[in-house]
Amino acid sequence: MVETDITRRWEDGTPHHPDSIKLFKALSAVDHHYVNDYFDWKSGGDGDNGETLMYELDIVFETRDENTK
Repeated sequence: MVETDITRRWEDGTPHHPDSIKLFKALSAVDHHYVNDYFDWKSGGDGDNGETLMYELDIVFETRDENTK
């Protein structure tokens, strides 16, 4: 079962899905290179917008993985 409570995922130290990390890095690079850091993605700290994005992506990718079993 996919944990959809982002706070719980953070509290439990649930690691990010590899696809979330890969997509976040790609989006961050595009944001930096092409749109002058419009979103100013940050990761690695509590409350960073990139961490929240990756937790959301984790839910998407884990749900995808669950549905393909």
